[in-house]
Amino acid sequence: MDLLSRLPVLHAVLLTAAVGLACAEPPALGGVVEDKVSQDGRVLIASDPGVAGAASESAWMVVSDPGLLEALVPGQRVAYRLRKGTPRPEVASLTVLGWATEEEGWIEVPGNRRIRAQRAAEVRLEDQDGRRVNLADWRGGLVLLDFIYTRCPGPCPAQTHDLVSVQRGLSDFARSRTRFASVTLEPEVDDGPTLRAYAEAHGADLSDWSFLGGEPELALAVARNWGIGSTPEPDGSIGHTLHSFLIDDRGYVVARYSSRDRDPETIRAEIEDFARVAGARSSARPDGSPQ
Repeated sequence: MDLLSRLPVLHAVLLTAAVGLACAEPPALGGVVEDKVSQDGRVLIASDPGVAGAASESAWMVVSDPGLLEALVPGQRVAYRLRKGTPRPEVASLTVLGWATEEEGWIEVPGNRRIRAQRAAEVRLEDQDGRRVNLADWRGGLVLLDFIYTRCPGPCPAQTHDLVSVQRGLSDFARSRTRFASVTLEPEVDDGPTLRAYAEAHGADLSDWSFLGGEPELALAVARNWGIGSTPEPDGSIGHTLHSFLIDDRGYVVARYSSRDRDPETIRAEIEDFARVAGARSSARPDGSPQ
């Protein structure tokens, strides 16, 4: 058969191949579930870097199967395929492969949950008695960190009052594994004796609570590194972000509390949960060391 006589056959073969490619199932993609909005039927997936066909590094995708959407939680590693011809990325099929690892930027927390891993920023300051304090030295236990200044007219004392309630309400087991630390936002005013007087006036037990200041540049740099904004007000007060942070035994920030959700009982319960996990991790090590 000469070339001309074979052309119809070749055309048919090429057409069949083209149709097959057009109808082929989209390639499987891999990624990690970051978030979901159940009422909108959407899930946020961080696609693996460099995977062909991924819409972006992180993208919201429609999941039309309510049962599948319900089963998805942050931190799950998934394999999925996108439906073709939809105006928005839509999941056609999805398989949960397991949990993303710490190396991938996810950590396990109590309640069989995973959260994004965020290392605690450095804190190297002086306490109310002039002793050098390094947050890293408390690794192996929990730390509840907040930011205050002693001239604060209301918000700071309210925050300290709530955390005193947490401190007093902890079990002996959790209390033995938890430190409290308050960093001043006005280090040029809040020297050691001033910080100690503030702590004692508000009922803080200084046996496991450090009020930190020292060199102004260092103290204010710590606040900035923790995302605490502060602004001088016309009346001489300092407007600032009211956040507290819970740091676990591995040095990860595992919870943060604003003035809107700073419930002492919730914080106490979470510390108890994390203390139990930290204790189990310590017991599992051959030497029983905290880290």
